[in-house]
Amino acid sequence: MKQNSLLYTTDLSLIMLILFVLLVAATYLGMRVGVFRRPYATATDEHSVVIASVLGLQGLLLAFTFAMAGSRFEARRTSISDENSAIRSVILMADLYNPTERKAFREDIKAYLETRIKYYEMPFNPPQIAAARDQSRIQILQILRKALQLSHNPATGQIASEQMITALHDLLKAQEARHTAVRDRVPDAVVYMLFIQSLATAFFAGYAGIGRKGKDWLSIFVFHLLVILVTYITLTLDRPRRGIIKLNDMHEITLELRKFYKQTE
Repeated sequence: MKQNSLLYTTDLSLIMLILFVLLVAATYLGMRVGVFRRPYATATDEHSVVIASVLGLQGLLLAFTFAMAGSRFEARRTSISDENSAIRSVILMADLYNPTERKAFREDIKAYLETRIKYYEMPFNPPQIAAARDQSRIQILQILRKALQLSHNPATGQIASEQMITALHDLLKAQEARHTAVRDRVPDAVVYMLFIQSLATAFFAGYAGIGRKGKDWLSIFVFHLLVILVTYITLTLDRPRRGIIKLNDMHEITLELRKFYKQTE
C-alpha cells in the first residue's frame, strides 16, 4: 500500500457520493437485467437465500473493515498518550542537571513540544507533515547527543546522565511508534473489496426483486444510505487529520504539557 494512494488522498465525502450513485445505478442495472431474464429472476425462496448470503457477506466485510480501522485508531490514540508521558518524564529529568545545563535541556524540550503540537494541528499536507515529522526526529536526536556528551563529564553526575538518556530513549521509541501508527492504515485492497461487495449486493437486490409488482425505491435509498454511513464512519477512523473523528482529546493532554512545563520552572 502506498503511503498516500489515490484512495487515501481523495476527499472521503466525494468517494461516498460516487459510491452512493454507483449503488443506485447497480440496483437499477440489476432490475434491467432481471427484466431480460424474467423467467429466472423472479422473487423466489431460492433467490432470497442468495440475497441473504450476499447481505451476510457484506455485513461480515463491513465488520472486518471496521475492526481494522478501529484497532488502528486506538493504536494512534495510545501512541500519543505514550509520547505525552515520555515528554513529561524528560521535562522532569532535566531537573537532575545543574542550572546551566538544565536551562539548555528545557529550552530544547520546549522546542520539541511545540513542534509536536504543530505536527498534530497542521492540515493534511503530506510534504509539510513529513517536514514536521523529520524536524521532531532531528530535535530529539540532538537532545540525546547532548545527554550522551554530558555523560562523559564526571561533574555532570552519572545518575543524571543515566536517567536522562533512558527517558530520551523512551521518548524516541514513543515518537517512532506514533509515526508508525499514523502510517498503519487499512489496506486499499480491503477497501476496494468492500466497495465491490456493496455494488454486488445492490445489483443482486435489484435482480432478485424484479418479480415483485412494485419497486420500493424509498427502502432502496435508505438501505444504500445506511451502507454509505457505516462505510464513511469506518474510513474516517482510518484517516488522521481528516473526517469527523479525531484525537482532539489526546491532543488536549499534549497542550496541557505547556502548563506542566511552566509549573516545573
